[in-house]
Formats: sequence, structure tokens, C-alpha cells
Amino acid sequence: MRRASDDARRVFWSRTRKLTWWLLAAWLLVSLALPWFARDLDPFHAFGFPVGHWLAAQGALLFFLAIVVVDVVAMERLESRYLESEDAADCADDPESA
Repeated sequence: MRRASDDARRVFWSRTRKLTWWLLAAWLLVSLALPWFARDLDPFHAFGFPVGHWLAAQGALLFFLAIVVVDVVAMERLESRYLESEDAADCADDPESA
């Protein structure tokens, strides 16, 4: 019955890598796109500042914080699902637990 555990581990790491790549792509997009287009957004104003300046200075930091929060929440869910599948596999291996 070790096969179920190996499959669960493979799925867990596959999803972890996929999440990491998506969040890395979002980080790269914000790191490069916001400063690149900041001057195009300067004619618009929010909170007394040009929008381009605000997004480059504050919006990127807020987005980076959001990336960290998404990573923490998603990994908590993935880990709990993985641990549940590990517990189920352990219970199937142990005939005394029934």
C-alpha cells in the first residue's frame, strides 16, 4: 500500500511546483510591467499622486504582500490535503486501526 503514499507525494510536489511557478510569474510581471508602464499612467491621479508613481511605489509592495498571502493560504490547503491522504494511507496499512 506504499503506492498510494507515493502517488500523493508526487501530486503534492507537482501542485507545489505549479503554484510556485505561477506566483513567480506574477512577481516577475509586477516587477517589470509596473515600472515599465508607470509613466503612461502618470496623467491619472489618485490620493493626490500620479497613479504611475503610486503603483510603482506602493501598489507593487501591496501586490508582493498579496503573493505571499496567496502562497501561505494555498500551501496550507495543499499540506492539509496531503496529510489527510497520508493518514488515510496509514490507516489502510494498519489492520489494527479498524
